[in-house]
Amino acid sequence: MNQNWKNHPALKTIDQKKLEIMELLVSQCQGKSLESVLPDLMATSSRLSELGLSFTNTETSIIIDALKEGMTPEEQQRIDMIRNLIM
Repeated sequence: MNQNWKNHPALKTIDQKKLEIMELLVSQCQGKSLESVLPDLMATSSRLSELGLSFTNTETSIIIDALKEGMTPEEQQRIDMIRNLIM
């Protein structure tokens, strides 16, 4: 599993709880199909809301880019379309 996403400069100042949730999400979802990833993304968003937190657009992009690594080109294209809708 590629961990390069953790080196993004925006993550240097991220709330530790958000970083832990990001790490868990990416590790659970990397290599899964888009259809398998979407419910996990939604559940994570709900979990963050319960904690009074949310991912910024930059953080969401980092997550999506990390998850795209294990997806087919077609799934990558579809997740990019979803990114454009939610950001």
